Amino acid sequence: MPIITFSPQEKRVEVRLGETVLRAASKGRVVVSQRCGGNGSCTMCKVFISPDSCVSQPKEVERRMLGDDNLASGMRLACQTLVQGTVKVEVPESPLKAYIRAQLRSQKQGE
Repeated sequence: MPIITFSPQEKRVEVRLGETVLRAASKGRVVVSQRCGGNGSCTMCKVFISPDSCVSQPKEVERRMLGDDNLASGMRLACQTLVQGTVKVEVPESPLKAYIRAQLRSQKQGE
């Protein structure tokens, strides 16, 4: 069975072939934001897939939602990306979490 490694948590999850990266994240209790239930319509589940990973080719919905430049950089929708072998995934920090962290840092520097 394939293994997915999620960074920055370095969480390893064993999954079945053909399972989505989003489902694998859920199994491993790795938080990947999403709102559409895996339909590829909210684009919240963006992740970065390592170039040496074995995953499905982008579907038309990903091409429309992300564009060729983002796909070329390794960005994929976790709900649309199917596992076909060993996969390395980088889960970006949520924008809200990054904003709060920056605000706290700013407040701390102002003290």
